[in-house]
Amino acid sequence: MQAARQVKTLWFALAVAGAARALPLLFGYEHYGDAPVRIELAEQWARAPHLWHGFVETYQYGPLHLTLLGLLGRLLGDRVIGARLLSLGCGLLSVGLLWLIARRERGEDAAMWAALGLALSPLHIQASTTGASEAVFLALFLLALLRLLEDRVIRAAILLGAAGLVRYDGWLFVPLFAALLLYRRRDPYRAAGFCALAAAPALAWMWINARYAGDALAPLRYIDRDHRALAQMMLSWFGQLRWRLYGLAYFPVAVCVVVTPVLGIFALRGVARALWRREPGWDLAALAWIPAAYFTFRTVVLADFRPMARYAMVAAAISLLFVEVGRFRRLAMAVLIATPLALFALSWNRNGALAEWARPLSPVSSLPPGIAQAAEWLRHDARPDDVVLLDSVWDYLDIPLAFAAGLPDEQWIRASWTDDFEQRLSRHRPTLAVLLYQGKLGDWTQDRFDFRGQRFCVQQRFVYAAIYRRCPRQVVE
Repeated sequence: MQAARQVKTLWFALAVAGAARALPLLFGYEHYGDAPVRIELAEQWARAPHLWHGFVETYQYGPLHLTLLGLLGRLLGDRVIGARLLSLGCGLLSVGLLWLIARRERGEDAAMWAALGLALSPLHIQASTTGASEAVFLALFLLALLRLLEDRVIRAAILLGAAGLVRYDGWLFVPLFAALLLYRRRDPYRAAGFCALAAAPALAWMWINARYAGDALAPLRYIDRDHRALAQMMLSWFGQLRWRLYGLAYFPVAVCVVVTPVLGIFALRGVARALWRREPGWDLAALAWIPAAYFTFRTVVLADFRPMARYAMVAAAISLLFVEVGRFRRLAMAVLIATPLALFALSWNRNGALAEWARPLSPVSSLPPGIAQAAEWLRHDARPDDVVLLDSVWDYLDIPLAFAAGLPDEQWIRASWTDDFEQRLSRHRPTLAVLLYQGKLGDWTQDRFDFRGQRFCVQQRFVYAAIYRRCPRQVVE
């Protein structure tokens, strides 16, 4: 009887997770988590599948994720559908896996709250309905953790090694999993064997990068440079003291947003108590929060890292194991439901600072309305013989705009494609141009602009973007 009730709880959580992801799956845009770039790289690879040549082809993205995206896109005949179904399947699997881990470690009530917390996590909903990597990584991570807890060490090592080829921060967990195994089983030989097997994919990928890119750590160095630049930009904005205080509070606050505020507060309280009292499962809390502590150190002390809510996904998911809401069950459930709805309402089809704050966390991945409208204009009004000159901007809004427009690669001359920008200009003469707010090519508020002797006249202006067509001869004269 009890087992049947537990299974009903699991299916209820999965049904809630599926319902919460239905509309985002249909109406969201590929935006955050580098989803557009991942899908485009995977699509290029799928045209002629081969062993990846490291950073020169995959850049900072995990090769396993790109491979899965490419294979599914080719199999289903649609790059977006394939990517979203992969994330959706892994998102639902993560809910079920977290339920199993929580029931094993903390009991039935913890399993229910953990599964519902992840099912209605606004960021996890978003990651489960786009081509981003977080849902895929979390599913592999949780499955590896469950197998390790079940003492299926070889399977756990293989799964964790695979997770590290989806997101490189997965490599941080290899020694932590080995330490967990050593602590629970007291067998140093098995722990060492696990570590060697789980690290093998990372070492193989480093060898490939050393051969083709000339640097075994090329992806990590690129990521570090990017975060260092972002951190310096934030330092200049916040100032030294405010930025370091921001970094100190970031991950606890991010967890409260990722799993909603009330549940997040109870989760953090449970984690702190488990660590302080060495309650059952405290070692899982340590495993989840040590990487967050490392990123906090880099943010606060070294000031070379820009934390993002996506890096808090593992800490948030594992922290849900320690939720004990007591008499606040109704409040926790109400806020759990209200938070994703509020983030959606603040960001969908809205402009402004509040919308831009909510957009990366919203359950529905969206674009600023003007960017979405510019993409729609290009999709419907650009002619097959048009060549589009696309501006670049510091916040990378040109990338989701181009992806949403859906034009073939040969119709683009994108300023962000620095490797072949000049070659494309030498082969094609642009007939359309898109300038962006704070872009590099020109002032998007002007009715005309000149680019290398060619004059363009505005056709349509949206918030953050303006579309131009090459001026008729009489206008130029």
